[in-house]
Amino acid sequence: MASGKEGRSEEFLEHARRAYGDLQSPYYGFFSDALRDNRWKPLLDGFREFLHIEDWTDPLDVSVSYTLQPHRRSRSGWSLWLSAVGPYAFLAYGDDPDTLLARADVVTGFGENRPAEEKRIIEMLREAGLTLLSAEEIEATVDFHPPDDRFPVSTFVMLFGESDVPWWFGG
Repeated sequence: MASGKEGRSEEFLEHARRAYGDLQSPYYGFFSDALRDNRWKPLLDGFREFLHIEDWTDPLDVSVSYTLQPHRRSRSGWSLWLSAVGPYAFLAYGDDPDTLLARADVVTGFGENRPAEEKRIIEMLREAGLTLLSAEEIEATVDFHPPDDRFPVSTFVMLFGESDVPWWFGG
């Protein structure tokens, strides 16, 4: 039985196989279906009760992407990716998609002295059956071949999209 990191990597690959088919020659059409089905709508509607949401989804990716800002603008917000490949979310501090995120910006759980909105975001993601991924998990390389022939690539590319880990240059 695979343990820890190896088990998680195999879990990611299993979801990717179901979504893409052949990981050496992936089919991206499933993302169009996911956008049309809009399975994230109930979650996003819940977020809208206490957050301003800006959609910056790239149709060339395999995730929907948003900036989340508290209604009371006294605090900065978050960037959120929701994978169409599997039940995964990636959350980071920072609400400007044009600003390069840092590894330290990754949110995987409740932080001390963090706003109540953050706890609510995390709880709602978990209630929706989504797993928040860590920096280490999205940085791991996987046996996946995107159309641009990069290999190996990060788990981020396979689960979330064309660009690479948000704090890696040249992504």
